[in-house]
Amino acid sequence: MKNHLIEHLFRFAELRPETEAMHGFNPQTGAPITLSYSQLAKEVIQAASQLNQLEANHIALKADNGIPWAIADLAAMAANKVLIPVPAFFSEQQVQHICSEASVDTLWGHWPAYEDTAGTTIAGLPVYACPKVTQRRTVPPQTSKITFTSGSTGQPRGVCLSQEHLNTTSRVLADRLSTCVHPKKHLVLLPLVTLLENITGLYLPILMGATTVILPGEQVGLSGSSQFDPAQFAQALACHRPESLVLTPALLMALCQVAIQQPEVVNPLQYVAVGGARVSPALLTQARALGIPAYEGYGLSECGSVVSLNLPGDDKPGSCGKPLPHCQLSISESGVVRVRGNAMLGYLGQPASNQGLALNPDQEIDTGDLGHLDNDGFLHITGRRKNLLITAFGRNVSPEWIESEAQAIPALMGMVVVGDAQIQLTGVLFSTSPECLPAALHSLNQQLPDYARIGNLIVLEKPLSAFPGLMTANGRPKRDVIQQYIIPALTQARPEANDKTSHPATPEVFIAAHTSDGLTLTPIHRQENTQISRGDSMYSEFFQTLVTATETARNRMADAPIFAACQQGGIDLAGYTAFLTQAYHHVKHTIPLLMACGGKLDERYEWLRQAIGHYIEEEMGHQVWILNDIKACGADADAVRENRDQGRVCAPIELMVAYLYHQIDRRNPIGFFGMVWVLEGTSVSIGGQIAQQVQQILNLPDQAMTYLKSHSELDQEHIKTFEQLMNQITDPVDQQAIIESANMVYNLYGQMLATLPLPEQSSPKAH
Repeated sequence: MKNHLIEHLFRFAELRPETEAMHGFNPQTGAPITLSYSQLAKEVIQAASQLNQLEANHIALKADNGIPWAIADLAAMAANKVLIPVPAFFSEQQVQHICSEASVDTLWGHWPAYEDTAGTTIAGLPVYACPKVTQRRTVPPQTSKITFTSGSTGQPRGVCLSQEHLNTTSRVLADRLSTCVHPKKHLVLLPLVTLLENITGLYLPILMGATTVILPGEQVGLSGSSQFDPAQFAQALACHRPESLVLTPALLMALCQVAIQQPEVVNPLQYVAVGGARVSPALLTQARALGIPAYEGYGLSECGSVVSLNLPGDDKPGSCGKPLPHCQLSISESGVVRVRGNAMLGYLGQPASNQGLALNPDQEIDTGDLGHLDNDGFLHITGRRKNLLITAFGRNVSPEWIESEAQAIPALMGMVVVGDAQIQLTGVLFSTSPECLPAALHSLNQQLPDYARIGNLIVLEKPLSAFPGLMTANGRPKRDVIQQYIIPALTQARPEANDKTSHPATPEVFIAAHTSDGLTLTPIHRQENTQISRGDSMYSEFFQTLVTATETARNRMADAPIFAACQQGGIDLAGYTAFLTQAYHHVKHTIPLLMACGGKLDERYEWLRQAIGHYIEEEMGHQVWILNDIKACGADADAVRENRDQGRVCAPIELMVAYLYHQIDRRNPIGFFGMVWVLEGTSVSIGGQIAQQVQQILNLPDQAMTYLKSHSELDQEHIKTFEQLMNQITDPVDQQAIIESANMVYNLYGQMLATLPLPEQSSPKAH
């Protein structure tokens, strides 16, 4: 049987034998390993030959991510063996179920129960004979791989795929991606046992002639199905500098946090695919503002993984992209997405004749996902049909939609929504900072229609995964079980929650505790003026916290070459007018942003709304000052005002302004004050000095320095007012929003400053 992927590997090994194919580590010694395409091809041929000498037909592979796993996968494909990848995080009972269902006759990799038995070693992994199976399950002809998905019942279900399925998906992805991006290095983050990473982290790099870095999960910060080490994650990115990644929404959020602290880490990235769950548009916007080229996609194992994908130049945030050429999508009358093309051979143990799949490859797959296709052909997924909640008022609500919106609020990451047949929806999560949650919940509910708002938030003392039976093996919530677990305690703590005649208007946050009598819930009664102490820092003195929390980003911005150039006399008129140009493009938005912020603040911040009114009066007409300065420098102010030619806005400033509008409109409007801190704080600390240096170096008249000099003077008073305002903000969630926005603006403003031309980069000045 010919295999396009294996043939391509061998052909590439002949044409470019020294090109690096894989990088990883020796699991025994810890020493780094690099395989060229020629070496990889030889390893695959040798392992396939060894497999053919064994009486091995159905092989269960269980091993951590690494080069040995990759060689084993490719060798089984080359030898036409049926491979059954086994997730390391599956329970022993689930593993036994897999081996029985798949009629496994050979075990490959890490099988502790068999370590004392005689076996051989192939591709650096031990191989053991499995006890003979007395009754074999029906496996469709042409099956090459059986990938198991973890169902809500806890018993995994085997999806049978042929080599053609895997080849088709990989080939289509390579064709589509190569039209817009050309990543040369991919870092595997998800377990290779996951079909999505198996294809995108192993097969796709081979077809594109790229290098794939395959490290054990712990070295990239991932272990089990849900344990995560952000520091190790950041270190792996900094060390290997990948150009492509595949992430879940939770990992994308983590990458955003890394990018805020270490923006250089994301600079090499060309393409980041995000899938596995619905992705909040707010999260995608934040990622892109940080320089992360994140694109959402959609797929399922039953169709060979990826079905639709957003791409650079063909993208709509909030959607899962357009269908790939090998698939045709339709929507049923009940709103369920159906996929035709590249359908699986069938489920393990169910004859193909009963499923109509292997006999009819064009059979439609009912995905069970709710969604729609818009007028431009982009697919939008709203949730799972089986997860759809129908409230006591008869409203249909997709919990995944609400959970994805919560992704953009760090305090609510990991929240699970339940509430079928209930008056109010309830969120359940683990948190070590419950004092942040009332405000976080308020922020989320502001973004949602009334029927989808969270009425109760239950804070657990440990993660959901630590409670037996509440999650599947791969970390998906069992909503019906969770609801049964919490509702009795919730009904006791809040009897009115299920009384239609007294629908509670105020959301409530509860701390859960496990006692001998069962689950008990205690409400958090938040006092608006209560100071919350953490160590030696009082939240009432927030301004100093803001200064400290943004110091790293502030120092990084100060490293922009333009500052050193000013001190050394190395600035010219082109550099100064370039700065004024970009200043105009953000200053013209100051008043609209202030107005938008004031309009979005809730009644708690009426006092702040009044301060915003004074700010607006102070800021009136400042963009005109900048245009006058530009004219006084002899530059084209009209081009700047009209955003054309040399007067165009640069990408960092455009992203900064877009980020702030989005922060105000969809996340937390008070985050706008992060920008105020960056610009006014910078103006006070170095603005006056820079203005004096520029004027002296360029011998400019006062008419060319209106904006820079006046702002450094005005902001001396503004910063005192700003400090007073910040010290009145006591809500930890609002404080964090200001800090995050400030770090983002420091990052983007610093990127703008780094683009300003210096004399050696500018055209020669006329004399």
